[in-house]
Amino acid sequence: MKNVKVKLSGLSSKVIPNIYVDGKSVQAKKNEFGSYELDLQTEQSTMEIAFSRELELKSKLWWLYSLISFIISIFGILEPLYDRKCITIDCVFKFNLEDTNDIKIKFNTLQKSGRAVEIETTLKYDEIKNEYEVDKIAKRRWIIMLVFKLIVWVAIAIVAGYLLATKLN
Repeated sequence: MKNVKVKLSGLSSKVIPNIYVDGKSVQAKKNEFGSYELDLQTEQSTMEIAFSRELELKSKLWWLYSLISFIISIFGILEPLYDRKCITIDCVFKFNLEDTNDIKIKFNTLQKSGRAVEIETTLKYDEIKNEYEVDKIAKRRWIIMLVFKLIVWVAIAIVAGYLLATKLN
């Protein structure tokens, strides 16, 4: 049985990626220092670790969720902000394991393109993918949603102004 200890650092509360180990989703535990840790055990001699970040605006029913959220949040006043940069993470690494394995993964700051993580380990590994990229579909949908919200707010202001003017007369 091979023990693998993975430490993830540099993550902000806005960017928590999905973590997959050998194709299965796993949850990391947050430690007292704000980093995340995974303790894994395997019989295999290699392990694939992947990170991804799926944006809400990329889903099929994004418009329905956005509309319902906009209405429930009192026309967007209480609605949490979407990531306007629409940056996704796509990382895949394959590690050759020994008996005890320590892997430290440091996430870089969000940027439109470039390396997403830096790895510190004594193990041999293959970097299949390691990049940040802007999701163009999500970015376009974010702009559509922003324009829609502005139109609704202008319409609300016009209606409120009209009702206020008719009350004063």
